[in-house]
Amino acid sequence: MENNTELVIKGLKKSFGGNKVLNGIDFKLSEGERVVVLGPSGSGKSTFLRCINWMEEPTAGEMYFNGELVYEKNIRRIRRNIGMVFQHFNLINNLTVMENLVLAPVKLRVMKRVEAEKKARDLLKHIGLISKADAFPASLSGGQKQRVAIVRALMLDPEVILFDEPTSALDPESIGDVLSLIREVANRGMTLMIVTHEMSFAKEIATRIVFVDKGRIVEEGVPKDFFEHPKTPRVKEFLEKVL
Repeated sequence: MENNTELVIKGLKKSFGGNKVLNGIDFKLSEGERVVVLGPSGSGKSTFLRCINWMEEPTAGEMYFNGELVYEKNIRRIRRNIGMVFQHFNLINNLTVMENLVLAPVKLRVMKRVEAEKKARDLLKHIGLISKADAFPASLSGGQKQRVAIVRALMLDPEVILFDEPTSALDPESIGDVLSLIREVANRGMTLMIVTHEMSFAKEIATRIVFVDKGRIVEEGVPKDFFEHPKTPRVKEFLEKVL
């Protein structure tokens, strides 16, 4: 395997009962890539991301992270290196912002509490939310919650961050704040995978676009080619509706 290939997926399938959501996905993600996953609603995009992080256990297929086969016994260790940001934030409501941020690093014994709190304070200062350190998530706006969720993913210094429709639950004003934070994370050279419906952001941020439909990768390519010269009728049809 090439040195800079972080993630290799072979024949990924996922079914929920009789409902086949992913139908055999082959995929590689290399260090420093920013892959945007596009496709219609219900095409399997979010399930794809959730299988990478094993929030959904794949029904079939193999996944290798940095050359190591991922399976039930090692997923907790590997998950430290694959951060995830969710559509609905997934902050723990009965913990303060600070407690949400330090929970994983302390629990996983990656950092002592004092060290984790210092890092959390520095990150909150950076995003302009240090005043919310002792607040509970219910008191935050959607945009603030999502920025805290992104910072939570950064706390463990993961090698890859997965973003599952990070702006779809936000009002238009908050979307800009969240996208600019994702842009900043990307500019640091972080490896990212993003499921989004924000087409102009996809064009700007992606090094590669992957189009998923009916649980398969139908087409992929660099943004310019994908948007200006789609190869498949399915992608042409999709772009005519969304652009």
